[in-house]
Amino acid sequence: MDSCPNIGGQEINRRMRTGYLGLFLTLCFFTYVLILEPGHIRGLVIFPALMTTIPFLEVKEKTCIVNAYFGTKNMGEKYERERDTTFLKKQRSSSLVLTMKGVFIALVITGILYLI
Repeated sequence: MDSCPNIGGQEINRRMRTGYLGLFLTLCFFTYVLILEPGHIRGLVIFPALMTTIPFLEVKEKTCIVNAYFGTKNMGEKYERERDTTFLKKQRSSSLVLTMKGVFIALVITGILYLI
């Protein structure tokens, strides 16, 4: 799929920081669950896993799912309205795919924790 970026500069850096924070929280949760074995609380790993996967996927595609929904872009300076309808359609379809990929990966991580 052709990428049609709607974020750049500081927005990419912010998503990288959020992704690494989510990765840290996911690893902490994994460690907690493996050491204490709290039972069905294992399913809660999906939330930090989503906090990890979606920002990293947004950085890879340079497409923010929220900006695509609202039809805006932020290439580092300020928010602007996306005027090109073709780009907007690509951004929205890309954001839907990113969301589905992120949820799938988070579910796989949660499933792995249940199998361990």
